[in-house]
Amino acid sequence: MGRLVRDPELRYTQDGTPVCAFTIAVDRRFNRDKTDFIKIIAWRNTAEFCAKHFQKGSKIALVGSIQTRTWEDDNGKKHGAVEVIAESVYFAESKRNDGQSGSPVEDAITSGGFIPVGDDEDLPF
Repeated sequence: MGRLVRDPELRYTQDGTPVCAFTIAVDRRFNRDKTDFIKIIAWRNTAEFCAKHFQKGSKIALVGSIQTRTWEDDNGKKHGAVEVIAESVYFAESKRNDGQSGSPVEDAITSGGFIPVGDDEDLPF
């Protein structure tokens, strides 16, 4: 799960297959001062969905597999890339036009905090 660092880029292969590339910024779980930037590739319907519904800053969750690849450029220099091939993508936050923050539950989950429940008499058990 992360936020897109720029708008998704939708292209088509020579045979017309849609492919979408984008990068997400992911905060490290135990060291929030560090962020990883992960390149994502989506194909076919998933590619078109990403290009249509996500833009820079969108929070996205996805399921995919890691792919590594290497190639040699025209000058003989070797290059490598690590990418996630997206199998499924999901909205990770609701769309808001009023500038309000999320619900108390969403805010607590995001911040890692707890939700106050009041006194014990309010509990059903």
